[in-house]
Amino acid sequence: MAEATHADRPRVTTRHGRTPEQQARAERRVKVEAAKLRQELDADLGRETPAWVIKLAREKV
Repeated sequence: MAEATHADRPRVTTRHGRTPEQQARAERRVKVEAAKLRQELDADLGRETPAWVIKLAREKV
């Protein structure tokens, strides 16, 4: 009996049918969009937005 290769094994998916890579990209998009909203809210309320939020909001996804 031949040993199963990596290509023969089924890909592991999350409960939403995404691969781990797809799930990670989706979660990153959510974080970037949340940072954009935080930046907008802070501006509306006259608050200073933390540098890490600004940096995250500028990411291309």
